[in-house]
Amino acid sequence: MLVRRCEVAVALMALAAMAGCGPPERSAEDESIASLGQPLGVQPGDRVELTGLGLAVIAPEPGLGVWTEAVLDTGETRTMRVQTLSSGEVFLFLAGDEVVTDDATDDVTAEAEAAGETTSSGSPGPCKDGAQNVSAWTWKKTFEWRFNAGSTPSGMSKDFVEAALKKATSNITGSRNSCGLADQVSATHAYKGHTTQGAQIGTDGSCGNGNGVNTVGFGDLPSGVLGLTCVWFDGSGEALESDMRLNKADFHWVVNIGSGCANRWSLEAVATHERGHTFGIGHVSESAHGNLTMSPLINGPCQSSEATLGLGDVKALRAKY
Repeated sequence: MLVRRCEVAVALMALAAMAGCGPPERSAEDESIASLGQPLGVQPGDRVELTGLGLAVIAPEPGLGVWTEAVLDTGETRTMRVQTLSSGEVFLFLAGDEVVTDDATDDVTAEAEAAGETTSSGSPGPCKDGAQNVSAWTWKKTFEWRFNAGSTPSGMSKDFVEAALKKATSNITGSRNSCGLADQVSATHAYKGHTTQGAQIGTDGSCGNGNGVNTVGFGDLPSGVLGLTCVWFDGSGEALESDMRLNKADFHWVVNIGSGCANRWSLEAVATHERGHTFGIGHVSESAHGNLTMSPLINGPCQSSEATLGLGDVKALRAKY
């Protein structure tokens, strides 16, 4: 793990300690957050880079957090979260901090199982699998977002891409599923049209400071990274911004999958998975729950299974909204 720190700030803290001024006392909320994370010797505004994962973020201001996920061309995902306490201490959280739950006996599960989904890859069918996981943030107001249409890959229709991104977002807020489950999710989104601003995500895959505009766009990312999402949130768990960047330098995308599709990734499928993260639902185990939208593995190019939610995906959204 490589951490780049602000030496001036570190020196000032050392001087304060020598003068008998320790760090600010933690609040009860800070103590709760700190108990789950790993402390980092950095300051807000420093770059935190995990070289083994190929992820990086700018440590946020006190009381804020930032989360990022990179989706690789292998279908794997890599995740990290950095949160700054109100005291100014910066903590790191890696994948696996949160517990996956599986309520297999309630009425919702019975209703979904009646859909009779088949199983594959050793995991239950999506309508028989109630596994769910939730992240640290929730949208407490309508998620308003924009599309950087000027970043659309050549050869793709901006209108078709825009429609696919809108559909992917609606798949989450409308809890689209094949299990016969009604939409009881209160989350909402509002598409606000095009923007010339890019997602606050660097070509090296790092999350910046955010700019208050929820943006989706295409661009360059590190080799092997299919797409990347960043979410910024406050200490109360309210989401503040979510940006998504899709790699058009190394990968090809498709809106409508035809019989001649080869080595092209479904925009709607990948974006639906990423929008799940935007709205605060997390990964479940790939080996045990591989048929759910929020399993870590994107099931490959030229397919769109992630665009339709499973039982656990819906239950996670209902738990939050």
